[in-house]
Amino acid sequence: MRPCHENIFETIRREILSGRYDATSSLPSESELAARFGCSRPTISRVTLDLKRDGLIVTRKGARSTITRYAINATGVLGIIAPGEGYAEIFNPIRMELTRLAERSGWDMVYGEILGKDPKVMAREVRRLAYQFSTEHVAGVFLQPLEFIHNADSANEEIVSYFDKAGIAVVLLDYDILKPPRRSRYDMVGVDNFSAGLSVGRHFIRTGARKICFLCRPGAAATVSLRMAGVMTAVVQSGGTWSSANELIAEPEDLRAVSRFLKLSKPDVIVAGNDVAAVRLGETLRGIGGGATKIRLAGFDDVASAKKAGLTTVHQPIGDIATVALQTLVSRIKSPKLPPRTILLDAPLVVR
Repeated sequence: MRPCHENIFETIRREILSGRYDATSSLPSESELAARFGCSRPTISRVTLDLKRDGLIVTRKGARSTITRYAINATGVLGIIAPGEGYAEIFNPIRMELTRLAERSGWDMVYGEILGKDPKVMAREVRRLAYQFSTEHVAGVFLQPLEFIHNADSANEEIVSYFDKAGIAVVLLDYDILKPPRRSRYDMVGVDNFSAGLSVGRHFIRTGARKICFLCRPGAAATVSLRMAGVMTAVVQSGGTWSSANELIAEPEDLRAVSRFLKLSKPDVIVAGNDVAAVRLGETLRGIGGGATKIRLAGFDDVASAKKAGLTTVHQPIGDIATVALQTLVSRIKSPKLPPRTILLDAPLVVR
């Protein structure tokens, strides 16, 4: 059972975030709150201190507490826009953990799922969700930017413009809306993809790989390029060479493209941009048969399909990503003028 002061704190916090108090009103006095909750003044004094530390109220000697600018702007609702599970398995567990942590911290969470796999349909859907969130007084949004579509940068900039106009804070998940070396003005939380690729490449070199190649789907996000750069660096640092012959730019189920690449490059290891692509590539290799079935595969994310296929992969620290992303968004709501922040977490190698 939680202490009495924590229950009272949570009740008042939810009242503040729900809009019960506005800029012109004050909180009840400590005596009034003690009478309301049937507790002592010292208990309410502790609650007041916790509310102040949380950035929700301002206290002045001899006067009642008033709510802060942050509390006025924060409606108590956060949003998340991300692809559906069938499109990218990793974002469903991230969404679930974000929702759990947000609700435990007193925020309600609304989810905008981008259904389907057609890029044009997805772009229309995410624009609709962005407009909907901007009109529903959401305080902040977690956004997984679009990829695999023509002019993705422009589409993503249009999406965040809805939030900018509504004064809604944005935290990007996994990668920026602009391709490097450009950097947007939004916070971004993800993993260190270059280091992750480096660890994958070094692992296969240690285990005797003769030629490591990389599968990158056309239009993939900058995170995939960073993963490939990490693998390439591992190869070059070991004394090997890297050229376009190491890079398969195709959809993993493109039988013709994959067959031609195997004939020209003769890889014994192919690292895919993520686990989903690696699993789909594995199905294509089995369809080709022969020596193709002996090629070792790896991916990134450590999702359920990777475990089932026995893939070597890189684990996404779901709990840490959600915790840091929530902290980053709340701090952005409190302090809109903070400089843009890029927070990259370690992603450990998983060998299977």
